[in-house]
Amino acid sequence: MWRLTIMLAVTAILTGVAASNAQDSATPDEVIAKVREAADFLAKEGKSGLATFDEADSPFVWKDTYVFVFDCAVGIADIAHPVASSRNRKIATDKDAAGNVVGPELCKAAERPGGGWVEYMWWKPVKPEDGNGVTYEKKVSRKVSYMLGVRGQPYQVGAGVYNDQLTVTELDALLTKR
Repeated sequence: MWRLTIMLAVTAILTGVAASNAQDSATPDEVIAKVREAADFLAKEGKSGLATFDEADSPFVWKDTYVFVFDCAVGIADIAHPVASSRNRKIATDKDAAGNVVGPELCKAAERPGGGWVEYMWWKPVKPEDGNGVTYEKKVSRKVSYMLGVRGQPYQVGAGVYNDQLTVTELDALLTKR
């Protein structure tokens, strides 16, 4: 009987850890909602709203992801980004952690009606223990980002999920359901 009790306790602990980890990861639906919220925000605020996306405590930084802003027309990736070291890179040479140029592909996805998803390798964001800013883990992960153009502005916004299983096709299908 005591073995059964121990097995049930271990199972409960492991289930709780798995649920906790799942709650700490952004879902595709959350990313779609936040990116659309960010696009609406920038459509209203314009350039003056960009600083909001640079802040670690921004409403656009949550769980294990964040919204970033491009200006594809002038060729600048991450004109607004919560990780300072990621700001103001050239789209034409914007590479992921595997060395692949991904900036142009992210811009193309944003041009699609309703936006689109792009997969690449990136580092997960973390907030340092001192609470100052946002930085990256050393480990590289597969990231799939949803990009969307901002109505009436020159900007494109995006955010992603860190997930090894979801395909771009499955994620694009979510866009038609909303």
